[in-house]
Amino acid sequence: MEYRYITQEIIDSGGRNITSPEMFEEARQYNIEATKNLTRRQRAHSLFNIWMIAQFIYLFYKVVSILSETTLKQFGDGSYTPDILVWLGVAGFFGYIGLIIWFVFLKHCRNKFIIALISLAVIAVSWRLWLIPVVNFLVTWYYEYVENELSKELGYPSFTQLNITAFNSYADSVDNITFDSIREKANRDHPHDGGFL
Repeated sequence: MEYRYITQEIIDSGGRNITSPEMFEEARQYNIEATKNLTRRQRAHSLFNIWMIAQFIYLFYKVVSILSETTLKQFGDGSYTPDILVWLGVAGFFGYIGLIIWFVFLKHCRNKFIIALISLAVIAVSWRLWLIPVVNFLVTWYYEYVENELSKELGYPSFTQLNITAFNSYADSVDNITFDSIREKANRDHPHDGGFL
């Protein structure tokens, strides 16, 4: 939405003195849009963070089930897994966990290609874990998409609510308020004989 009276500087200052119905309507509309945008941004962040934690649970579950199946199969037919494949799986497992913790949680990387590339390390454990890189790519793509869309909106990234006031003094800011402007406002709003002020 295009705004005529609301600017990023006004949003950063936290408030706006309303002097016309059009300005009030625009400030009200901004507050509605800011709430929607903030909610959308928080949902994208929550989805990303929940998946990044949930994938560890999924990874552990799949690794345990793969190890169980492999062990039962090997006991049944007497086969064995070569040591090099075991060490490759162990390196892939711990490498993947380390890379995700480093890039996602410590470096706050949110690039879909980097996260998908890191996720390929889990394929060294088993090809049956292909779902992790795919979902990592999709979740990060959605996160980037929402962030890119919202970055064009006024108020990004915090989308703070605008404090709307209707102070009808001619002073533009607190620095410009004087005793005379307060007396003028009091006389205009509450006419009296002037004895109090």
